[in-house]
Amino acid sequence: MSSQPHVGLYLFNKDLRLDDLPGLIKLNLDVDQLILVYFDEPWILEPNAFGLVSQGQHRRRFVYQGLQDLNQQLSQLGQRLIVKKANIDTGLPDLCKQYGVSRIGYSLDVAPYEARHIEAACQALPQVSWETGTSNHLFDEAQLPSDPRTMKNTFTPWRKQIEASIEPVKPADKPTSLKPPVPGIHSDTELQTPTDVRYWQGGETAGLEQLQYYLWKTQHVSQYKETRNGMVGWDYSSKFSAWLASGMLSPRRVADELFTYEQKIEKNDSTYWLYFELLWREFFHWQLVKHQHVLFAAEGFKGQQAFGEFDTQRFTRWCEGKTGCDIVDAGMRELQQTGFMSNRARQLCASYLIHELNLHWRYGAAWFEQQLIDYDVASNWGNWLYLAGGGSDPRGQRKFNMQKQTDMYDSDGQFRRAWL
Repeated sequence: MSSQPHVGLYLFNKDLRLDDLPGLIKLNLDVDQLILVYFDEPWILEPNAFGLVSQGQHRRRFVYQGLQDLNQQLSQLGQRLIVKKANIDTGLPDLCKQYGVSRIGYSLDVAPYEARHIEAACQALPQVSWETGTSNHLFDEAQLPSDPRTMKNTFTPWRKQIEASIEPVKPADKPTSLKPPVPGIHSDTELQTPTDVRYWQGGETAGLEQLQYYLWKTQHVSQYKETRNGMVGWDYSSKFSAWLASGMLSPRRVADELFTYEQKIEKNDSTYWLYFELLWREFFHWQLVKHQHVLFAAEGFKGQQAFGEFDTQRFTRWCEGKTGCDIVDAGMRELQQTGFMSNRARQLCASYLIHELNLHWRYGAAWFEQQLIDYDVASNWGNWLYLAGGGSDPRGQRKFNMQKQTDMYDSDGQFRRAWL
């Protein structure tokens, strides 16, 4: 009499890749059959407290291209991706009970709202074994020099402590085989092979290609510090952020490739500066672990009195790029049309909303959340709070002089002409 097969389930979320996914590799070893699932949760398309949605059209297109790419890769290993249109807190327990799942693997999500859905699913599945990983961070929590809940709130002391004591985890290679799928499970949507050829092509394949392009093919990384404040074109920055944000590219893989590049090609201020920016991303992620919901609070974690107000007309003009400040309007129109704008433009547009329009910073952060193709919850809200003076900036509020910034970063008017 044969025993029932051990069924495992890997929950893809913000890790839409096969490279550097040790949780999947471990789960694959421990089970006989494997369900690989992604929940396209309806709540991300419902209006939030700011009257906006959490995932706009640009990122949605990008994510679905990533799902298509992941499914194509899985098919080569005899597996398939199941996409369910349900919220995790209800859809996951239903799926597990229906197919007798005994083990679940997933990558830790530090976002409080998303984590609540996972916690609710855990409570509904007390008999299931859960395996969590942190492959969307450079470091495991156990590596950190101090508990993230007691870490410093300013970047430079934390960075120096990190650089003096630890290195990123080495990335795991892609699995070469996977256990077979459970028969009879169907997706709620059909995933086709991605065919789009625009720069912002979702999927691990495109993310790894961009990593090869920026480091090895063009060696643009060797000039990164000089070009990173650019505002027009593709090559002024790495553009890794979109693939990192959706988990189509591992930060550990980026760091590992960068260190290899430094050994084989060149190590200079620019290559260090790319790692420096990865550390900024990491810092905000652990700040979110520390502060949780307070990172989204009007007064921030400094507890200062919130300033700004909400005015529908002013906010709409800012969103549509019709403020009358040309460099801000160019940035906002680029964002609306493409889902992206440079780091320099983001700082200027955020400063203008906070300091020139006297609008509350959280509305700006929510608009960026809806629009950005590379939206990352910790980096987005952490940076907005930083500029508003309620977060990690030791200097307080940062107000940019728009004319001076225009003269410095768009002196020839190329950026403004491109979007106005």
